[in-house]
Amino acid sequence: MPVSLRVPRRDLKNCTLITGFHGIGETGYIALSYLVHALKVERIGFVEVAYPPPFITATDKGIATPFEVYKKRNVVLVKLEFSPHRSEEAEFAKALASWTVDQKFSDAILIGGLDSNFQDERHRLRVVPTRAYLQKCGDFDAPTLEPELFVYGPLAVMLSEFEMRNFPAVAILPYASAMRPDPRAAAVAIKAISRVHRLKVDVSELEKDAKEIEVEIEKRMKQTKKSLQGMYG
Repeated sequence: MPVSLRVPRRDLKNCTLITGFHGIGETGYIALSYLVHALKVERIGFVEVAYPPPFITATDKGIATPFEVYKKRNVVLVKLEFSPHRSEEAEFAKALASWTVDQKFSDAILIGGLDSNFQDERHRLRVVPTRAYLQKCGDFDAPTLEPELFVYGPLAVMLSEFEMRNFPAVAILPYASAMRPDPRAAAVAIKAISRVHRLKVDVSELEKDAKEIEVEIEKRMKQTKKSLQGMYG
C-alpha cells in the first residue's frame, strides 16, 4: 500500500504547511507537538502507511494515531508521533510534499535541528529555502545553511521534491543538542515561525519546563525502543 493522505475533501488552497520529523534534538517533533497544543487545532485527517508503528497514545480527546493532520485557519500541521518505518521513510516524505503541492498550499515550513557543535555565537538557527522561497526567506532574519553542511533524512527528501516542483518551502533549523531532546531549540523555531506568520504562540511554558519535557521524551523513546526490540528481537 502506498503512503497516502486520508483528509476529507476540503479547500486547503493558500494554506501553509508546517511539519517536522524526529531528528537532531527531536526538534521537529517537539515543535509540532507544542504547536498542536498551543494553537488548539482541529484534527482533519491522517497519513496512511503500509507499515504503521505498532503504537498509539491516549489523550483527553481520545486516541492519537501515529501520523495526524491538523488545521487552524490557514495553517495545516502534520505531526508524526513516531518515525515512519525506515523502508518507507522517503516515500512518506515524497507523498506529503506532493500532496501539499497538489492541494495548492501557498508554502511549506519544515522544522528540523542542527548539531549545536557547529553553532557560532551570532546565530541561533539557519534556514534552507527552495529557490521559489528565496524572496521570502529574509523574513526569518537568519543565514542559510553553510555549504559544507548537509540536510539529510525525510526533511531533505521533502525539500528536493519541493525544489523540483518549483514550490516555495523552507527548512527552519535551530541549533540543538545531538545527545538529547532539546525543547529550547524547538522554542527557537516556534518563535521564528510565529513572528513571520503572525501566530500567537507563547513558548514560555516550553522553555520553563524544558528539563521535564526532555526527561519525558527520553523515557518514551526508551520505552518505544524496548518494545520494538521485544517484538522483532
